[in-house]
Amino acid sequence: MLEIRKVEKEDKECWFSIDQHISEAEFYSKVNNQTGYIIWKDGNPIGVLRYNLFWDSVPFVTLIYLKEEQRKKELVKK
Repeated sequence: MLEIRKVEKEDKECWFSIDQHISEAEFYSKVNNQTGYIIWKDGNPIGVLRYNLFWDSVPFVTLIYLKEEQRKKELVKK
């Protein structure tokens, strides 16, 4: 089953095992502003999602990053 949940401080090691493209300060900003998510499949972390606010009100995704072995796969069966 696929689950997407907000990132928490305790997820730091998990997050950086997937996404090494942001600084530690930016990670904590994502936690505090609730603009980061971890993507889980069958209880295992498979990716991360980050977003920012455009014009301080319109959310837009800045990054969806999946682990290499999860790419080009069907994540949800029809």
